[in-house]
Amino acid sequence: MGGALVLALIMAVVSTGVGHTVVHTARRHRQARHLHASGVQTTGTCTALSWDQDQVLVRFSYRLPDGTEHEAESFPMEHTTVVPGSDVTVVYDPAAPTTAELRECLEPALGVRRRQLVGVAPIALLIAVLDICIVLGLLSLLVI
Repeated sequence: MGGALVLALIMAVVSTGVGHTVVHTARRHRQARHLHASGVQTTGTCTALSWDQDQVLVRFSYRLPDGTEHEAESFPMEHTTVVPGSDVTVVYDPAAPTTAELRECLEPALGVRRRQLVGVAPIALLIAVLDICIVLGLLSLLVI
C-alpha cells in the first residue's frame, strides 16, 4: 500500500505539471487566435534581439493611439531580418493592450500551439484518469 501511495503522489505531481502546461498553452493559443481574428495593427520598434538555442526572440515596443507605450517579446523564430531600431508591424488586443505579437509571428504561433495542444492534452487526460484510478483503488483498500 505504501508503494501505491507513493505512485499516487507522483502521478498527482506529474498531472499537475502537465495540466499547468495544457492550461498555459491553451491560454496562449486562445490569445493568438484572438489577435489573428480581431487584433489591431500598429507600427512598433525592435528594441532588442535575444537568442535561445537556435531561435531568436524580438523584443519590441509599440504605442497605442492614446500615447501609452508597451513592450513585448515575439514568439520564437528561426531567423529574422529585423534589427534593433527597425520598424516592425505589431498586432495588439485593444481590450488587453499588453497582449501583442509581431504580425509575422501570428501564423507560426497558432500552428505550434495547436500542435502542442493536440499532443499534450491527450497525455494530460490519460495521466489524470490513471491518477483517479490509483486514488480510487487506494480508497477502496482503506474502506475494506
